[in-house]
Amino acid sequence: MQIGKGTLATAILAATLTFGASMPAHAASGIMKIAHALPPAAPRNQGALKVAKLLHADSRCDLKVQVYPSGQLGGTAVLIENLQIGALEMALLPASFLVGFQPLIGIMDFPFFFPRNKEELFKIHRGAAMKKLLATTEEKGIKSLTIWHTGYKAWTANTPLNKLANYKGLKARVMPSKVLIRQDELLGLTPIGMPFAETYSALQNKAIDAQENPIATSFFMKFYEVQKYMALTDHGTLDQVIMLGKKWYDGQTSDCRQAIGEALQEGGKLTSDLTYKVIDKAMAAFKKAGMKVVTTSDADYAEMRAKVLPGVEKFYVEQNGARGKEILEAFKKELGM
Repeated sequence: MQIGKGTLATAILAATLTFGASMPAHAASGIMKIAHALPPAAPRNQGALKVAKLLHADSRCDLKVQVYPSGQLGGTAVLIENLQIGALEMALLPASFLVGFQPLIGIMDFPFFFPRNKEELFKIHRGAAMKKLLATTEEKGIKSLTIWHTGYKAWTANTPLNKLANYKGLKARVMPSKVLIRQDELLGLTPIGMPFAETYSALQNKAIDAQENPIATSFFMKFYEVQKYMALTDHGTLDQVIMLGKKWYDGQTSDCRQAIGEALQEGGKLTSDLTYKVIDKAMAAFKKAGMKVVTTSDADYAEMRAKVLPGVEKFYVEQNGARGKEILEAFKKELGM
């Protein structure tokens, strides 16, 4: 399946053109830019477009909302900096990219930690521990309002990574998260940092052997063209933190802030629903391309968890001290650990 030719992709692209930079003339003068890194066909982009549509129609806000996919407004570091200085109003970014300015967020990168059932995961997203965690970004000038679920992570490689022994000695692309670097080391991988846009060519040229991402992301980035296996490990999530510039957000009326929150809930629900629809399409595309999809047994999952999670927890507390321990314990209490 080629992105852009299907009905879903066409509808999303049309929505991008409708609710992006060309909003109707009666839209109010206030500007709210929403930026993220994935292509227009990605579920999170349609979620962002839903937010734009709802806020444009909501009398409680005086906003003209513009959505910028595909890194049009810069890389992750640029987006975060622009939120802080007021040059950008909203960004949708995986938690992994936030740890450079707020290391406490690294707990969202924990492998073998969060529920593998999405409904149970959503309860954690709405819980007190997550609220406490998201509030820590306010110290850095960013208001993190909620989490959008974009699927569980799976590994791709030219060998099946559904067993611990198969990781040893491979080079894997890693996001700029010290927690994920530690995860890879404990799995026996050599972590290689690189921009996301370079991952496809690095896999193709065998500069790296493996990468981890939600299934939908691997599909949209066409990693199935250059990898033989996908292992459904469900070892973690790469969910999106919905961040706004704190100064900008605090400057909106209380009614508008309520409208933004409600629109984000609707956008998040749509993003999650579309993510799982895309997974169905992705599996068909993987099969057609010759990629083999392998599952992970409960015993293999438990072996990997025992090898990795204790070391990651220890690293997180060492990195973040008493505050890190407090947040870790809050999550473990909610998880019944």
